Amino acid sequence: MSNNKLRAAVVGVGYLGTFHAQKYKNNPHVELIGVCDAFAAQADKVAQELGVQSFHNPKDLLGLVDLVTISTSTLNHFEVAKLFLQNGVHVNVEKPITATIPQAEELVALAQSHNLKLAVGHIERFNPSVNELKKHMKAPKLIELVRTATYKTRGADVSVLHDLMIHDLDLLYWLSGSEIETIMASGSILISAELDSCTASFKMKNGVLGIITVSRVSSAAQRSVRIVQDDCTLFANTGIHSLEKIEKGDGLTADSLVKITQWTVDKADALQKETDAFIDSVLNNKAPVVSGLDGLKALRAVEAVQTAAKN
Repeated sequence: MSNNKLRAAVVGVGYLGTFHAQKYKNNPHVELIGVCDAFAAQADKVAQELGVQSFHNPKDLLGLVDLVTISTSTLNHFEVAKLFLQNGVHVNVEKPITATIPQAEELVALAQSHNLKLAVGHIERFNPSVNELKKHMKAPKLIELVRTATYKTRGADVSVLHDLMIHDLDLLYWLSGSEIETIMASGSILISAELDSCTASFKMKNGVLGIITVSRVSSAAQRSVRIVQDDCTLFANTGIHSLEKIEKGDGLTADSLVKITQWTVDKADALQKETDAFIDSVLNNKAPVVSGLDGLKALRAVEAVQTAAKN
């Protein structure tokens, strides 16, 4: 620690990594030592903007940092995260945790054996409308998640399952409080070498039914969660933070048979909350909000959906 502050760095400062670096700068418990990127010009540019040191090789950060965020391409997550965990550095890695399940298993075991924090950037856990929705949940019977986007080349190096659905698989585990029992899935390839859209249904071990629809070749972006319970249906548009509750009315008039309540929640900087939570887990020796094991579970589910869709 430097001046009673944790020393941090971000490895991979492209579009998302630059934001990660900014969030570290905002936290009073952290000193952002520097940013690192294999593309020297990009590292230098972001470093100059933030007034920190530029690094071009992650190894050069060893001994200088207590914690790092890894926002490189997915294919590089494993080697970079392993380097830091082996050298006593706490790691927050963007989703998906790694490119393969064995790699994720090794990182989880490595973090445990070295008593280090390994967090994974499933940012939807910090979405204010998702958290508001969860407060109103009692005993869900159906959880339906929709995530669609227009096509962008960023993220297209992996399937839509690894790029988008992995967010909702993590939410399905978290909201249902259960494990997956069976999966049915169907997907299509339109532009990429991998799936561009997919719909999957899940039977959870506690009886909850889950339905997830994702597409990165849609005409418009949509992010939503619908919960069906015995007493009501809950809906959240998680992109604009509007919510709706539909329940039985008092029935005194024809118009009051169904009661609809609508409200909104304030916007929040979910990435800042994610960063702050990771820092808090290191400072106070707490389990990460989204652990390496959570990231591993989501990745296993992705591969199970991929297999189901192929079949």
